[in-house]
Amino acid sequence: MHAFRFDDLASTEPGSSFALDSREETHLFRILRARPGETVAVLDGHGTLGTAVVEPDRRLRLESRRTVPPPARRLHLFFAPPKKQKLDALLKQAVELGVYGLVPVLCERSVVQPDENSVAGRWMDLLFEACKQSGNPFLPEVANPMPFAAALARARETCGALVVGSNRTGVAIDLGAASDVAFFVGPEGGFTDAETEAMFAAGAVPLRIGDWTLRVETAAVAGLGVLNVLMNHG
Repeated sequence: MHAFRFDDLASTEPGSSFALDSREETHLFRILRARPGETVAVLDGHGTLGTAVVEPDRRLRLESRRTVPPPARRLHLFFAPPKKQKLDALLKQAVELGVYGLVPVLCERSVVQPDENSVAGRWMDLLFEACKQSGNPFLPEVANPMPFAAALARARETCGALVVGSNRTGVAIDLGAASDVAFFVGPEGGFTDAETEAMFAAGAVPLRIGDWTLRVETAAVAGLGVLNVLMNHG
């Protein structure tokens, strides 16, 4: 079933008729050529999901609505953004893996320094598309790009556990009862020694994945997968 964004879903009662915004409407009616009687999914990115039936005059009628509670444990990705094509894939995969928060980090070796306009615009569009594709009802919270020191301070203040992708020998990771976990992934050239030592001094534990050097997007996705297992079944 195709899914579409509808920001007012939480305040729309079942049985009500509504219209999608122009972008979603174009996708539904011009590209997919929807006809009256077809059923589609709708979501708002804040935990509300629903089903709706296509009506005449390019409108929909809400059939059902439900609210998904926020996850009890939340995973936050602190990452040095890679170049555009790799970044686009990484953002979508982060949604698929249930990342709750994204923090772009400007490191000493960063090769990309995204501006706030691209984060608020193109990034959010990509993330919502991934929500629709994957069924994840929660659009990740995205911070504005920030220097490494500020990102580390944010992680210490908001997360109960810090994990860093590292080539150091891994240790048994015990996330305890932390409801928020920060996972740090460095740029293509890796974190500097000073950045690495700052994270370990802040209490971060190393997560080693495989025997070889990983690309940013590979390290992020692999690490998020491991942490998902630890958080949900550890």
